[in-house]
Amino acid sequence: MKFRVISSIVLLSLSLLSSMAFAKTISENLVLVVYESNAEVNMVLASADSPGKVLASSVASPVHVSYSQSPGEEDLYAASVTGMGHTGSLQGRDSETILFANALDNLRKSARFQWPDLKDNDKIRLKAVFVGIAGFKDNQGKTLEVDGKAMTKGQYIRKNMKRVLKLRHFIAPRDKLVQMDSDARLMGKLAKQKAGEEAELRNLDFIQLTTYAVGYKIREGILQDDLVTYNSEGGDYQYGTKIQEDFLHQLPESCTASDFDTLDLKHVPVLKAMNAMPTVDVYGQVPKDDYLFYPNLGYSETEQARLNKTLPTRAFDHLFVRLKGKKNEAGYVGFWVLQQDAAPEGVTEKDWNDGQNKLTECAKSTFIPAIKRVIEGLGEEGVGKNKDGANVPLFMVGEFPVGQTLRLRDALSETLSEEDLKRIVWMKPLHYRQFLATAGIKLLKKNGNLN
Repeated sequence: MKFRVISSIVLLSLSLLSSMAFAKTISENLVLVVYESNAEVNMVLASADSPGKVLASSVASPVHVSYSQSPGEEDLYAASVTGMGHTGSLQGRDSETILFANALDNLRKSARFQWPDLKDNDKIRLKAVFVGIAGFKDNQGKTLEVDGKAMTKGQYIRKNMKRVLKLRHFIAPRDKLVQMDSDARLMGKLAKQKAGEEAELRNLDFIQLTTYAVGYKIREGILQDDLVTYNSEGGDYQYGTKIQEDFLHQLPESCTASDFDTLDLKHVPVLKAMNAMPTVDVYGQVPKDDYLFYPNLGYSETEQARLNKTLPTRAFDHLFVRLKGKKNEAGYVGFWVLQQDAAPEGVTEKDWNDGQNKLTECAKSTFIPAIKRVIEGLGEEGVGKNKDGANVPLFMVGEFPVGQTLRLRDALSETLSEEDLKRIVWMKPLHYRQFLATAGIKLLKKNGNLN
């Protein structure tokens, strides 16, 4: 009997050692650069030795994975520590952990193109992390209480990020090599990059399109403090409002995913098109009043089961009911439809095209005017000139798919002056990712946090 027990222990030990032996650590001077806007998380993984070569990239937004909160509650920091959250912003009332974790999952999937044999439990060692996060400038020093302890928002978000990195098998570096700064500083550095060159542009304007139509000037290499909004709530915010007013108001509060197909709304192409998006299936998995699914962060089954009951219950039956009160997300779903080139299964070609056309009309009356106001605002005090005397370029910064970019460009060509159109440069998605990696690595080196 004693021999059997000893044999079992030996076998178990060998099994554990064997599984540990199979798990490897990838360490190639890797740097993780993260852009945390008010609407989504963008990540790129690159080597500090070759910043322009992106090894993996990912994105996560509230529409990809969204976790509802109980109505009327504002301060959910305690719940946030265990994964609650929507936006990646220091200004918001929630933690970014869900989106950050989701983006890391997508990053690992992307990394398999670089390392085909990468396993889920393989570790990725990070030399440094740079996070450009919305709300940093005005909110990083604000204090909050978590589990009875006082800490700043900056400390809280950093602690959450490092915790999730570890659970996702990313080996985080020392504290000074996990750097947080404003999203505007990261985007400004990104906009200054020139494709294939080490030199940076010294004078330019750029519009940060990913979340809001916000404009910035860079003069003599310095990002100007005053951003230009010109009474714009933001392009996708206004777009979402228009979608709510024109289409979503027709849906009853009790609408469920299954009810939608039986309502007398089938003739509304926009709703049929939006209903075909993958996010609707995600929302259909959790009925109203059920506990939300806690994302799998690598806990044991027992701990996972306990955590599943620590989050609030879903306050909405269906995605569209939630979108009636979430303007940014309504706009995001609308953009998802515009990004698709082919009709998904279950939607006729005619309904799909009609839905896209109506959503394009919405964009033209909301998002396009917001961009137009910012472009005109950037030029109000005089457009800068380059060394040859030509107007400085105006970069459209944002990782938009080709189809959506073409629609935006076509719509702007109908409203902007020829002079404005001449100086617009649409940043390619590939360059956006390359420049994001380059910008983050350069800022780490500039601050003395990376050799």
